[in-house]
Amino acid sequence: MASLLYYANMIRTQIQFEKKTYETLKAKSQETGKSISEIVRRSLDRSIESQECDQKWARALKSMGKFSSGLNNLAEKHDDHLGDRW
Repeated sequence: MASLLYYANMIRTQIQFEKKTYETLKAKSQETGKSISEIVRRSLDRSIESQECDQKWARALKSMGKFSSGLNNLAEKHDDHLGDRW
């Protein structure tokens, strides 16, 4: 029953590979016992997650230096300034 639910959320599509890529996928499929579709899905999911993570880091890095505490020695004396607040 769980597998039917899994496939109910799938959209069927078609994709074309270069011969070398297809042969590599086919070999990986035989090696792992997973379908080519499963290998491609998991690979795309990881790629998308990685890109989203990269975008988050880019936004974080872009914000560096844009805010000011008003303290000129915060880097050296952060423990003194934070005190028991943490």
